[in-house]
Amino acid sequence: MHRPYGVIIKCFLSALIVGIITQLAATAGFVRWAGAQGNDHVSEFWQIAKDTWHLNGLTAFLIFMAISLISYLIIRKFATHQKTAEKVITWLLIPITLLYSLIMYPNFADYL
Repeated sequence: MHRPYGVIIKCFLSALIVGIITQLAATAGFVRWAGAQGNDHVSEFWQIAKDTWHLNGLTAFLIFMAISLISYLIIRKFATHQKTAEKVITWLLIPITLLYSLIMYPNFADYL
């Protein structure tokens, strides 16, 4: 029986990228909001991102991981071969992760 370790790794890595991007974008939003309130937290950007990783980044990671694995199981149920399902989920995960990253990048690009 073929174990889908490759798919699990792809789902994990894409979910990890989405979680990191989400955390950076949320931290940048907080820093901009705090700046509008008169508080300057630009120098503390990375510390804030590390301290609050479990709020936005972990949540996005878990949601994306669950959705990608459930999607894989649904595709595998209807695909004729497991390899076909693996290819389909790969071709879905890579563009979705890339598009999400490109869309969210301008939100935190000033703080890198």
